[in-house]
Amino acid sequence: MKKVPINKSEYSEESMRSVGHEFLGNYYEDIKYECGKCKKNSIFSAIEQQQTFEIRKKYMWIQRKLCAVCYIEMKALKTELLRIEEYYCRNKVVTLASKSFLAEWLRLLELYPKFGKEQNSARIIFVKKHLTSFSS
Repeated sequence: MKKVPINKSEYSEESMRSVGHEFLGNYYEDIKYECGKCKKNSIFSAIEQQQTFEIRKKYMWIQRKLCAVCYIEMKALKTELLRIEEYYCRNKVVTLASKSFLAEWLRLLELYPKFGKEQNSARIIFVKKHLTSFSS
């Protein structure tokens, strides 16, 4: 198991104010975990932890839940959902008249929680409501 020295002075302001900051050890060590989506055994390496907390300034108590592959998929999905939402906001009449657009939007909305993210229930209900208008 590889160890990497911790430099607490490089943590984010939020992390430095956090309870427990002063009790951090002296080294990062590899952390084993199971991916929340694909269930693959993964490692949050000591080097990745150093980059996450000291360079990217992420909050010190975050825990890795997705393997690298699933994380990349989740980020791409999130980006696509934002793109779709923005497109919908600029083109409401067109998008609400497109069964294929609504079906794809619903598919992505329902996929997102499988990555351990919160479901957008209100948006799912909204899209399903508009999809039902094509059934008649």
